[in-house]
This record gives sequence, C-alpha cells and structure tokens, in this order.
Amino acid sequence: MSMIDETTFDKFFRPRSVAIVGASPQRGSARNNLVRVLLKHGFQGAVYPVTPSHAEVEGLRAYASVSELPEAPDVALVITPATTVPDLIAQCGAKGIRNAIVYSSGFEEIESGKEHARRLAAAARRNGVAVLGANCQGIWSVRHRALLTFGAASVSLEKVQYGPIAVISQSGALAGAIANCLQNSAMGCSYIVSVGNETCLDALHALRWVVEQDDVRVVAMYIEGLYDAKRIMPIAERARENGVQIVALKAGRSAVGQQATASHTGKIASAHAIYLDVFEQAGVVSVNTLAEALAAVEALAFLPDPRISGDPKGGVSVLSSSGGAGALLADHSGELGIPMAEFSATAAASLQQILPEFARKENPVDLTGQIYSIPNLFRDTCLTFQADPRTEAIIVQFSSSGRRGLLENVEVFKAVARDVPIVISLIGESMERNITQSLREAGVLLAADPAMSMMMLSFLYMRHRMRKLPNAPERSPLSFRPPPRDWMQTMEFCETCGLTPARWAVLRPDESAATACVGMKYPTVVKALPSEAEHKTELGLVRLRVQSAAEVNAHAAEIRRRLHKPDMGVLVQEMVDDGVEVVLSCLRQTDFGPVLSIGTGGTAIELYRDVAYLALPASVEQVLAKLRKLRLWTLLQGFRGKPAADVPALAEAAVRFGDMFLATPDVQEFEINPVIVKPLGQGLSVVDALIYSTPPGSKNDSPTMDAARRTTQ
Repeated sequence: MSMIDETTFDKFFRPRSVAIVGASPQRGSARNNLVRVLLKHGFQGAVYPVTPSHAEVEGLRAYASVSELPEAPDVALVITPATTVPDLIAQCGAKGIRNAIVYSSGFEEIESGKEHARRLAAAARRNGVAVLGANCQGIWSVRHRALLTFGAASVSLEKVQYGPIAVISQSGALAGAIANCLQNSAMGCSYIVSVGNETCLDALHALRWVVEQDDVRVVAMYIEGLYDAKRIMPIAERARENGVQIVALKAGRSAVGQQATASHTGKIASAHAIYLDVFEQAGVVSVNTLAEALAAVEALAFLPDPRISGDPKGGVSVLSSSGGAGALLADHSGELGIPMAEFSATAAASLQQILPEFARKENPVDLTGQIYSIPNLFRDTCLTFQADPRTEAIIVQFSSSGRRGLLENVEVFKAVARDVPIVISLIGESMERNITQSLREAGVLLAADPAMSMMMLSFLYMRHRMRKLPNAPERSPLSFRPPPRDWMQTMEFCETCGLTPARWAVLRPDESAATACVGMKYPTVVKALPSEAEHKTELGLVRLRVQSAAEVNAHAAEIRRRLHKPDMGVLVQEMVDDGVEVVLSCLRQTDFGPVLSIGTGGTAIELYRDVAYLALPASVEQVLAKLRKLRLWTLLQGFRGKPAADVPALAEAAVRFGDMFLATPDVQEFEINPVIVKPLGQGLSVVDALIYSTPPGSKNDSPTMDAARRTTQ
C-alpha cells in the first residue's frame, strides 16, 4: 500500500506526539485509559485529547476536533463509534497525520460492520493514512515509553519491565494476556502489537519492522490467518540473519477453531497443516498452546543453542533426585526427538567415583535420597556433566526439597550455564521473582515440570537446526505454459518434470487391444480415464493385473457399461510394481499461493495422511528435509529387505514439478498419484494424474478448488 514505507512503524513505535480522538474524562473507560496509560508510564511526547464534549482530560487541554490540533501528531488514536471512524481518518489525512490506530469495534468481525470496514480502508487509501486495527488494543513500545493501549495489563502495572521479546497478535485480549505473563514473570517485553482486523496494516507489516530491531531476540505471534502469507518467507529469512527467532501460535486446528476464528476477526482459517509446514520451511517455530509459547520465548530469549559437538552420542544430560522423574524425562526426550547423551568414558569414570554405590550412573542420573547427605554431590555431578563434551544441554530435576537444593547450588548452576544451557525443574515449588530473574540473567531457567523442561531445550535444538535452513531458491521463472487439455498433454507435462509415464494407450470402442496395445507388456491395468471419473477404485473402474488382450477388451467393455458411456475411451497401462508409491501435488492455496505437497501416495492417501507441504518455489534441500520427517522416508530408505528408492530423482522431479506449476497459472491443482519411485538409479514412473484449471475468461484472484473446474484427466 502506498501509505506504508520504512518510516511507518517508526512513527507508531517512536512517536513524538499523540492525539487521542474520542478521549474521555470518565475513569475506567477505554477512552480514558488511553490517556492515563500514556501519562502513567512516562510518555515523553505531547498528548492531545480530542473531544468536543470536554475542555480537558486528565489535566490536559482537549481539542474539539482534529483540525484544531496545534500540530499534526505522529499518531492518532481513534476510539469512537465505527460509523464515525472513516470520516475521522479523512480528517487526520487532511491535517497531515499519516499514522492512526483504530481501537473501535464494529467492522469486519460482524456482518453489519463490513461496509464500515470498506469505507475505512478507502478513506485510509485516499488520504494516505497508515491504519492499524480496527478492533485492536494498540501498541506497547517499552523502550520509548509509548504504551498506546487501553488494556487491563497496562492499566494495572505500576512499572513496565523491558525485555528482548516482542509480541504480534491478531487477538487483542491474548496480546494483553501474553504481555501480563511476560511482566509477571519478569521476562519483560520490548514491543507488543495488537493488529486487530488488519483493515489496512497486518501482522506481517509489523513483523517486517520488528525483526530489524536490535533489542529483539524473539517474536511471539498469535495467528488466525495471514493475508498474502508467502511474505513471511523473506521476513523470516531476514530474522535469521539478524539472530531473531519467530514463534507462532496458530489457531484453527479444528473445524470448530476455524469457525471461531472466522467469527473473531472476519478471517477464514486456512489449512492448518500447510501453515505449520510452511512455517517450518521458513524457520518459524510452531507451538500448540499459550504455555508452550511462553516456554519457547523464555528459552529462545535467554538460553544459547545447545553445545553441539558433532558427536553422534551427544545430547541432553539429566541429573535427577527421582528415578521416576528421570524416566519421564527420557520419555519426553524421545517424544520430542531430543537425544540423550551417552557419557564419555572420562565422565562415566568420574561419576563412578562421585555417586553412591546404589545410584543410577547412566543418563538420566538418579542421585537417590542421598542428595543432601553427601557434601558437594550436586556440584561435582554438574561439573562432570559440564566437562563432558557429549553434554549439549543439562536438566536438573528436583522432585522434593527442590528449593533447598536450588538455593544451595545457585552459584554452581550459574557457573555451568556459562558453557552449556541448563534448565532446572521444580515440581510443586516456586521461587521468588528476584531469584528467578537473577538465574535467568545468568542463563539458568526454571520449569514447573519435567515435560516443560525438556520442551524448553527442544526449542533450542529447533533454533539450531533452523539457523542452517537454506534460503528460498533464486531461480528465473519459466516461461508461461498453457494448461494441459487432455491425457496426452498431461503425460508430456509430467515427462518434462522428469516423471516418466508408465507405458499407456487409450482403447477406443471400435478398437481391439491386440492392435491398440501393440508392444505393451502384460500384466496391465485397465481403468477409466480420469476425465471420466474420479476415485476410480471406489467406483469399481480399475482392473489390475490384466494378463491378455482378450481380458483387456472385456474389462474395457465392463467399465463403459458401468459409466453408461459406450463411446468412451478406456486407459490401458503397463503395471508398475517395483517401487514406492508417492503423491506429488501442487495447488494454489488461498493464503500462501502456490504450494507443493509430497507424501505417501496410492489409494490410502486419505487414511495415512502422511503428507508435507512446501511454499513454491522450493529447493532440492527443502524437499529432502520434508521427506525425512515423513513416515514415507522409512519406505524410501529400503524397508524389510526392499532396495532403497531413487530419492534424488524424486526430489529433483518435485522441484521441477513445482517450477512448471508456477509457469502454468491457469492450473489450480495438479495431482500425480501415484508416482512410483523405483530403486536407486532407475528413476520414476507416473501412473495417474488429475488437473483442475481455471475456467476460460475467469479471474484468478483468489483461487479455490470450489471455483475451479476439472478440465482433463
């Protein structure tokens, strides 16, 4: 949008002057809180209440209208009825105000407000005003003491804690709740943005600015849906370059969740699995709960990466006062894919000397009930872990009397934290805020239970892996291609991608298989063309292992009879048995645009749901990374005596398939299922394909499968 440039968010977060349009002297109201919060938390700039009803608000002179202001402030905070907002934005533009936050509700989130939203967006565009909101709780800019919000957290806090965490939320209430948690836990925050309905500015506009700030290490996002979501790819790439980690809590996992998000901000939550996979591709950490989000931001903001040595026996070392808690931690490590360290010979020998005879000396180490009766037991064990190069991170698990154990060994834990990340788990106990803060500043974090302590370390391992992610490939786009219109063109399209079709022929009613299928090897498959029927197996329109021309003729006649199409051609293909069935599909997804999916193929694709997604364009490295996370990977590597499949050919073909899809904008979805991945070095074969394309003359602005029509295959 023309009103957005590199200075837009500078003015939101570093304003020198602010107008509150709709300010009120009524204590406790949102319109009054906007003024009081600014003053309470030490805003250094000019504050101009605007209200025609009062001469002053909170001791400040009030102005009857925007036009009467003595200057054009950097930001206007608009909190008036929705019907009045578009005209007020026009007045702001006329005054020279280029930034506004609209707190008012009654826009996209309700059916009757959509016309107000349209008028608001038009007024912002026409008058060159960058609008945040509507229906939002505004901004916190802690370093600059600019809390442009009315939320309860900002009202109740006496002092705002500054910290390296930013929050961007599509829910105002959740933004406030997260802010409250960050403040109460003494983690602090730097910036908080409640984007509301995103009538003009959206979450990704805010994210693009936040990841460039030198006082941000982690950005926590609450997301319901993103507009033009592929913009997150270059932003996340830039975040990695700046050492900033993005953490996303995405709503809409269930059908009920999708309906709730639709009614909340007027968005339709898109396919959750696509979001999670593309986030991973971009280097964004996904979490499922608010508790996980808070654990992630704490770990990522205050702990370094695991001390990776490259030793395959390296991992997390666990010191526990309970065998049961240690066993739980071992379970959690397996569930999260976090390795447990196998102690080096030197460390193992040291532990033999340090630990009592009846203690468990393998990882996880169990100190038993002797933890306080043997002097320096904790210290010596922790220092042994620290000295072992196979220790990448440490968990200390207290099951009882943890407070005593922690306080007696604070300096030991702080010393260990200089070399290796350490998390201490306390079950049923808590520490004073100042002790927690002191430990955190030294790189020692506290967790409330074993699962959360291991999860905190898992986020560090994620970040370590994501630092090495390849950037989005830079390739020249292929020239435009018209969509395939028949079976032959579809097979040619596949072959261009390195996907060789299984030998095939179309048997017409007036032909015999003996002549139409000359040179074809038996057994064959006889089936209806995809253009005649989808889900052919369920409809009984596929015959496998057909052994002769006579059988082909008989089965073809039966398929025509079932479909009541006596003049229909029937597809005959050679059987391809030797390989792994894979599905390759491209679609134009509402939020992310062109997306590639790859996974376990065949007739049970809906049953297994073993599919991964990539935003296009994709690279071979990105495809391989996704394949390794699928159950399919075990089959591709060779399972139960089967040879390893031609994975390099599959990855190359998937990338080429995606590139060809990008060059064919009229195709809405192209599915090849199955692709038979043959043994290593033998390539791939295509068995079936299905295409949906845009009807001629229609626009391709927001393609969905409902708006598309099946044209071939």
